[in-house]
Amino acid sequence: MGTSTSNHITAQAKPSPAFSSLLPLFSLSFCGLVAVRIWIQCNLYDRYTSTDSGIITIVSNLARVALIVILIAIVVRHGFPKRSQRMLGYASAFAMTAASILFLVNVETPNHIVLFAACVCAGCGIVWGGGIWITVYERFPPDEALIYAFLSLGASSMLGFLLGLLPATFTYLVAMVMPALSLVMLQRSSQLLDERDEALRTSSGAATLPKRDTVYDGEPKSTFARLIAGMALFNLALGIARGYPSGESIALTIPFQAIHQFSVLLISLALIWWAVAKRRSIRFSTLWNISVTLIIIGVLLLALSDSTATLAGATFISISNTFAVGLLWFSCYDIARHSGIPSYLILGVGWLAHVLPREIGRAGIWLLEPHSSEAILVIAFVVLLLALAMVFLLNDSIPVKRHLFAEFRSPQANASVQAALADRYAAPAGDPASRQEGEPAHDGATPKVREEASYAEHLSQLGKQYSLTERELEVVGLLAQGRSRISIGEKLYISENTVRTYVKNIYAKLDIHSKQELLDRLEEQGSHGQDESKL
Repeated sequence: MGTSTSNHITAQAKPSPAFSSLLPLFSLSFCGLVAVRIWIQCNLYDRYTSTDSGIITIVSNLARVALIVILIAIVVRHGFPKRSQRMLGYASAFAMTAASILFLVNVETPNHIVLFAACVCAGCGIVWGGGIWITVYERFPPDEALIYAFLSLGASSMLGFLLGLLPATFTYLVAMVMPALSLVMLQRSSQLLDERDEALRTSSGAATLPKRDTVYDGEPKSTFARLIAGMALFNLALGIARGYPSGESIALTIPFQAIHQFSVLLISLALIWWAVAKRRSIRFSTLWNISVTLIIIGVLLLALSDSTATLAGATFISISNTFAVGLLWFSCYDIARHSGIPSYLILGVGWLAHVLPREIGRAGIWLLEPHSSEAILVIAFVVLLLALAMVFLLNDSIPVKRHLFAEFRSPQANASVQAALADRYAAPAGDPASRQEGEPAHDGATPKVREEASYAEHLSQLGKQYSLTERELEVVGLLAQGRSRISIGEKLYISENTVRTYVKNIYAKLDIHSKQELLDRLEEQGSHGQDESKL
């Protein structure tokens, strides 16, 4: 099987570097996904003047699905060397350009055969024409990957709004140059990253860069089955919502086009500011819940059967779809960065779970054309699917080996928990009010020794010794505070059952059976630290 590039820096849960330190590394070439998304908007989604291009979108995406399946089968069996990647990249750019030409011809002289050929070329071309960029992203550290992924999403949305104001013939002419531009930017990006890697090797004196970790290779298969199932349910619901109520694309007026595109831009910039500039926590479940909430609002507005509400509902659903694309891309990147499976295979599977169920739902509404009397049943079905998606996908309890987006867990939040533990631990041992039953005492300890034996240090040592995940360490710290499982769930925004699962995993890793044994292990870590300091 083909292997992905080895130029990966081992990903650890470290605080994000200062935002200003990333600016000298910035390059417009790294935003090549903008060109890809502009091409998609021009050819497959009617410049986002409507929710999609109807049957053109469906046929193109089904061709896309078929080629993804074929490529996955070939790559698994025969591998995917870099030479083959380059050749397929050129072929994809050619197919995408040909599709734009055929769509333009069909505008001037409508013909079903030309339109079908354009759809097939578009669907096949975009598979690797866009997917090839994952080979660049896998070389970025998490901060840069998030910046370029969502900056590209926001910028292309803004440019997409401007394209929606122009004649269709002009947008197809713009689309013709986008595949070539994407390839040029990709080649320049690879060159810049090669130069960066060479400079890093020279400064460190190492022959090669550290390889990425493969923590997800030990993840239970059920984890990824749940992620894929949840993603499929989410997108089936999205497809039904996009096709509701009659299967026809809902044309958006200019004000609603502006709301769609600029909302995506603002959400993307806000995410970058929050996670990278402010170094605040982002969670996998929270971001997906944003998309779910947008769909629910959109479906409820569509059900009102008012013209303005219908436009607003279609707009909310389009925002959800666009934002979900960015989340899917970054989720695949995050999994690939901590897995031995090549990134393009992970992206391929993720995209199958995104595109196929969405188009099935979209086609289903288009074929059935539910009447108003059936609207309530459709809405109930969508809400049910969303609820199931939340259970399967939108849950931080999976994966169990490492949390998705773990590098963006807030250092401030972790520090506040650890500081509270340290203060509690440093209280005088003779003060009964300062300890709860079962808390280890430290009679005679000086303030300096108590500071060195803080819970923050103990937790770090415990995590290293027993390979605890960051979330498991949070649970350990809160258990040591004396919190109940219900209280821990409320603190971490997870269910009591999820807390119970974490506690079970922690006990299994430490080979213990009670909270008292856990406290004893923490005390042992403090003893070991003090012994080492005396050597």
